[in-house]
Amino acid sequence: MSYTLEYKELPSAWTGFLRAALARGAGLKPGESIPPIVARCRGVVADAEALRKYRSLCNFRIDGKLPPSYPHVLAAPLHLQVLTHKAFPFKLLGAVHVRNAVTQHRAIAANEVLDIEVTVEGPRPVDAGLEFDLVTRIFDTTGKVPWESTSTNLIRKGAGGGSKKKGGWTPPDWSQYQVVESWQTPEDIGRRYGLIAGDVNPIHMHALAAKPFGFKRAIAHGMFSYARSVARIIPPGQEAMQLTVAFKRPVFLPSRVELLMREDGQGREYLLTNAARDTVYLEGRVDPVAAATATGTTEAPAPAADSRPAVAKKGSATKRAAKKASAKKASVKKTATKKGAAKKTAAKKTAAKKGSAPAGKRASTKKTSS
Repeated sequence: MSYTLEYKELPSAWTGFLRAALARGAGLKPGESIPPIVARCRGVVADAEALRKYRSLCNFRIDGKLPPSYPHVLAAPLHLQVLTHKAFPFKLLGAVHVRNAVTQHRAIAANEVLDIEVTVEGPRPVDAGLEFDLVTRIFDTTGKVPWESTSTNLIRKGAGGGSKKKGGWTPPDWSQYQVVESWQTPEDIGRRYGLIAGDVNPIHMHALAAKPFGFKRAIAHGMFSYARSVARIIPPGQEAMQLTVAFKRPVFLPSRVELLMREDGQGREYLLTNAARDTVYLEGRVDPVAAATATGTTEAPAPAADSRPAVAKKGSATKRAAKKASAKKASVKKTATKKGAAKKTAAKKTAAKKGSAPAGKRASTKKTSS
């Protein structure tokens, strides 16, 4: 059975998290899949004040466009509706966001009217448990998709925050990277970002709220650390791009982090780490999107052709018809004038013939007498 949720305006994130706190999840039997659940909202425009606060907190410049990480924030209320639906089999508060992949085919204007669609796919077994994907598509008014993403989440085997390090970790070759920025993530950054982004998961709000989930302190939102990183990594002027990130370790609050980057001839790779270089929080890339795909893909019915060229064409045809009619009228008038002139000439000739004999005799008599 499939489920489709249609909204005329974005639902409340607060209501969504209340439902998430109460949801228990029935689980899946072996061989079962998550039923198709789709949530849509049409005519969405980013709130100018919320966007201003997001830019300021994540250090994005003001350029009249949505930051490439911001559509995820716009879609978050729909994510919650899908993940707290009665047919969704897992408990949301036990899920971990492990990866994110964004393709931005073109920049989206800050005041652009958008339609948002969210679907859920999976699960698939992995060593740590089960993974499922949230697929988000942003449609513009022409029916094209300027932005789309896949967020991969993990339902772990057993409970707990999973703050223990994995064995056998091999650090990257630090010599290939350069530090491009460092910043302090204060204790209250989870609350500040959560209120702006509508993500009030308890593990980000306060240390006391995070401890029941197995964390020694509150942790920063992965999407904040990601947004703060790409705001620095994206090359100036680049609008069509692919952003990929893996959330490796939580950033405990407060902490100081360092952003490292290297260029490999194709794009930019970055790491978010600590000064001691014994932890990598994020691994990500920013790559350009080929020009052939920069216009987006048509996922909705193509819009009707713009009527303005047709109107112009019709106007031109009318002018041509009027010109033709005017020329025809002028031709008729010219023909009538010619006919009138011919008749007048013929009349003069006739009159001349009638009076030619007497005139001839007088002329002859005059000449003879002289």
